[in-house]
Amino acid sequence: MPRFPLTYLLFLCLAIPSAVFAGDRLNALEAVVHSNARVQPGLESFQVTIETPRIGEMISRMTADIPSKIAKPAIPVVIKYWQREPYQSIVATLDKSVSPYVEQMVERASDNLAVELDRLLLPVDRAEQRRKLVASATIKSSEVALAQTLLRRVEIVFEQPTDLDQAFYVTALRLPQKQVRTLTFDIDTKTQTIGEMTVATEAGLVLSVEIRYLEVTNGYLPNRIQITSPDGKIDDLFEVQFTKVADFLLPATMQRTTRRPDLQDDLKITFKNYQINQPAAEIIRNRLAQP
Repeated sequence: MPRFPLTYLLFLCLAIPSAVFAGDRLNALEAVVHSNARVQPGLESFQVTIETPRIGEMISRMTADIPSKIAKPAIPVVIKYWQREPYQSIVATLDKSVSPYVEQMVERASDNLAVELDRLLLPVDRAEQRRKLVASATIKSSEVALAQTLLRRVEIVFEQPTDLDQAFYVTALRLPQKQVRTLTFDIDTKTQTIGEMTVATEAGLVLSVEIRYLEVTNGYLPNRIQITSPDGKIDDLFEVQFTKVADFLLPATMQRTTRRPDLQDDLKITFKNYQINQPAAEIIRNRLAQP
């Protein structure tokens, strides 16, 4: 067997592409993804009716110029369908005769109506995208013991301002997706949940995210997410109240409060009449059949 000088071996070690190490050090984040996938086994699908004042408000704005003698469209019945395998999450109206602009309005609102609690952070289908984004990034990993909890911190520092395109969190959270410089995740190694996260952009915006969870069968689901800036100008709160349906805990209401210099908003969504592990409505089946 050939023998190589120690300095040559050291050079080979240093020459290993950073993507190899980056992939290894993303394991802590991907462990959270795998943990989320195991939550509430036996829940294969559900259909639920969605109610929110926002839909009526949007219809009123869109029809404000229509003469009063002309009947305005009624608020449609909106349903959400979710299934685990293959994963689908669809929001649609049950009324087949609904006008095209009402359909467009529901589609525009779907980011808020179809939000999936187990996919708000680290969407499972974006794992390869995450690995590519961090290929040239610096990743630091450390651990700290706090009482009975062991926290693992993963810090990702991008060489250049980077567009995430929902690889690490979805747009519904209203966190920066473009020109991101640093991401930091604090992971509870016992529960495999992210308790805190920090996002910093090239422009100097720094946002802190604090997440609290509800314990469910085989894992945890977020029930409170607060997003703040150091100067206090941004203070968003997302809260979920759950209800028990059959043997599962599912959202009863979602309340989002947004407080930002450019946006002041309150949104409440109510979920009613869950149907668990039942065939989807015809309109949903037709949507699922589309290529």
